[in-house]
Amino acid sequence: MLLIGWAGGFRSSELVGLDLNDVEEVREGRVLHLRRSKTDQMGQGRKIGIPLGRTRHCPVAALSAWLGILNKDEGPIFRPVDRHGNVQPDRLRADAVSTILEFPRFGRRLWA
Repeated sequence: MLLIGWAGGFRSSELVGLDLNDVEEVREGRVLHLRRSKTDQMGQGRKIGIPLGRTRHCPVAALSAWLGILNKDEGPIFRPVDRHGNVQPDRLRADAVSTILEFPRFGRRLWA
């Protein structure tokens, strides 16, 4: 999730608002269709390209791995995972992204 958010410059609400049918596979990586955004006053949406990475931290590879774990055809891409590693069917909340970014050992965020 963090790699896709970074590569696409997504806000938390945009990231968790993505659905499985918003992903388009292209030769150069993936195209994500952002249906709504804080800055999209007309509600037209936009397409954001996520290129293949050149390192082991490739956002496209990470997304493909996550989609393989989901093994679903519809619904939200990013979902909560319980403490036992079970993926839940509902959508991850936007405020959960900031919780994920917190560095638990020190009580600080990874990025300021």
